[in-house]
Amino acid sequence: MGETSTTTLNVINNQEAMENLSVIENLDADELMFYHAIRTDLDKLRLKPNLQTIHNILAYSKSLR
Repeated sequence: MGETSTTTLNVINNQEAMENLSVIENLDADELMFYHAIRTDLDKLRLKPNLQTIHNILAYSKSLR
């Protein structure tokens, strides 16, 4: 009797999800524990800033010229 098998491919179309996945896969156990400990703080850094904050930063940088 012959044996057949199928291969299941998990395709990720989201580039950001793909980059996060590849980073986590390359971590050893200690680095992975550290990542999970600070993950919520890192997620807070990725938030989009308020438009007024961006304008304030740009105005400040222009005043230094």
